[in-house]
Amino acid sequence: MFLADVGYDAMYGARPLKRAITQYIENEISNALIGGDVLRDEKIKVSYDKKKEKMNAVNPKYVLRNYMSQLAIDKADEGDYSLIDVLYQLLKSPYSEQPANEKWFAKRPEWARNKVGCSMLSCSS
Repeated sequence: MFLADVGYDAMYGARPLKRAITQYIENEISNALIGGDVLRDEKIKVSYDKKKEKMNAVNPKYVLRNYMSQLAIDKADEGDYSLIDVLYQLLKSPYSEQPANEKWFAKRPEWARNKVGCSMLSCSS
């Protein structure tokens, strides 16, 4: 049922199905092979984890982080407001897979560790 749900679009029909199969099956198998989790001739069982789907449905993939806001503020101070729009578009669909925006699905970069506005805030400020 999962592939049918993620692989169907009202506008495009089942066209997204190939992308879903690649993303959720082929890529996972490839990663397992490369990572040495399975042997080359070993049989692989593909299963679906309903708990993971439920968690993903209520926990957004994309969350505005302090360093992201600070980058947008720094650019805006220079007169470039494009990153504000990029982040706005990203956060309009925080639960969706957005391959073009994967760079925003990451831990805080090392450069932001000691930069004011990126990590030196308290909850009370």
